[in-house]
Amino acid sequence: MLIKNNYNLQPLNSFNVPCIAKQFVECNNINDVFNILQAPWFLPNNFTVLGGGSNILLTKNIDGLVIKNNILGINLIKDNSNDVHLKVGAGEGWNNLVNYCVQHNYGGIENLSLIPGSVGAAPIQNIGAYGVELSAVIVEVEGVDVNTKKLTTINHKDCAFGYRDSIFKNTLKNKFIITSITIVLQKNPVVNVSYGDVAKRLQHIPSESITIKDVSAAIVAIRTEKLPNPKEYGNAGSFFKNIVVPTSIFTTLQAAFPLIPHFTSAVGIKIPTAWLIEQCGFKGLQVGQVGCYKNQPLVIVNYGGATGLEVYNFSTEIINAVHQKFKITLEREVNVF
Repeated sequence: MLIKNNYNLQPLNSFNVPCIAKQFVECNNINDVFNILQAPWFLPNNFTVLGGGSNILLTKNIDGLVIKNNILGINLIKDNSNDVHLKVGAGEGWNNLVNYCVQHNYGGIENLSLIPGSVGAAPIQNIGAYGVELSAVIVEVEGVDVNTKKLTTINHKDCAFGYRDSIFKNTLKNKFIITSITIVLQKNPVVNVSYGDVAKRLQHIPSESITIKDVSAAIVAIRTEKLPNPKEYGNAGSFFKNIVVPTSIFTTLQAAFPLIPHFTSAVGIKIPTAWLIEQCGFKGLQVGQVGCYKNQPLVIVNYGGATGLEVYNFSTEIINAVHQKFKITLEREVNVF
């Protein structure tokens, strides 16, 4: 286990912004995690776990330890006539897992195709897209408790999943290092094409003939068209959460903005944040080397050479503009350091 000092994190974050970590170490298995936590130089209040680097914005150098989680493995641990349980290492690429499941006709996460990042980061954010959230398939999350230094399993109920939220983002933030997740998938999957763009893309196929491969391919095509490739333009995908408001607040908004799009959910009325940002004139706007992507205003882009602080300041301008126009406060989806 090699500790590296003054390590350059620019290649390890999808925004491609410069950042130096005071110390950097990689863990390839659970024993590496234990060794790090038990090392005399480890400070439990001064470390950061880095997965795929696709949902973070680094605004300054990190004066502490960065742990890169590389724990791999996709293991079938339970198989019956209806479903399978897979235990997956936290360092696996999320889209690699989706592709594996689609190839084996294990249904449940095909709507989450082409989401960047690592498996270990997925439950923290409770990733979701096109009508599906990861929480629908999570059985349990395994990891090491930083304080007790013991391998611990947290079941679905105790994960406190919410919209882009979980216990790992709140109570257990920096107190629990995820090493694997266990998910349950269907061997006779029922596809979810409730999302409008997906249904439109697959309208040429009879509904009873649509497979999870069809759904995955459709979503890959949609995301490729809408979202910039981080290798070309630095970005972290959707920068802001979609807004959910009570019916009473939405009624007031709709009276002032009759064309405001919306969707009814179990927790309130969901308003597409992309629409709010576009109405404020940010879609396709570039200021210096930072801007909103021309095809999707939810995505803030580093066009080359921008710092994390410049990206953050641009996002603040968006938040202020939306609040001024709609009296709605946007919430960043990315984790800011």
